[in-house]
Amino acid sequence: MKTGGIFTTLRTSFSGLSTQMKRLETISENIANVEKLPDADGKVYNRKTVIESFKKGNSGNRFGDEMSLSIRNTQSNHISPNKFNGARREQVRPEIEVAEVDGEKLVYDPTHPRADKNGYLLMPDISVVEEMVDMVAASRFYEANISVLNATKQMAKKAMEI
Repeated sequence: MKTGGIFTTLRTSFSGLSTQMKRLETISENIANVEKLPDADGKVYNRKTVIESFKKGNSGNRFGDEMSLSIRNTQSNHISPNKFNGARREQVRPEIEVAEVDGEKLVYDPTHPRADKNGYLLMPDISVVEEMVDMVAASRFYEANISVLNATKQMAKKAMEI
């Protein structure tokens, strides 16, 4: 199996860093708008989430593609030979998009000046606790990518000493 060397690792880590950074930005935007009232048109802020999809391109292979190719190259009895005859490696790159999740909740606050006649306010359906859990997870993934970058840097330094 042909490997892309150290630059493939760097590209993968940079992709992971940018994805987690986008997640952190989205989560912080959700937390900032947790108590936002509807605008003049009555539209409530919708919770946003990051969706990562893969498109064809030139930045690397998906993990599943690499595994199937690795199995095919190492042990011929794992997979029937006809299944992968003429198989091409598709190049894919992650594409990050932010999607809005519809949701609103009624909060009882009869003292608020914008409450309806029954004393309810229309608010975004965002749980601060869930957002904080997502933020901790995203920051841990970000730290993991930094660790990979540092390990890659150390390997490159050691390779230069040889």
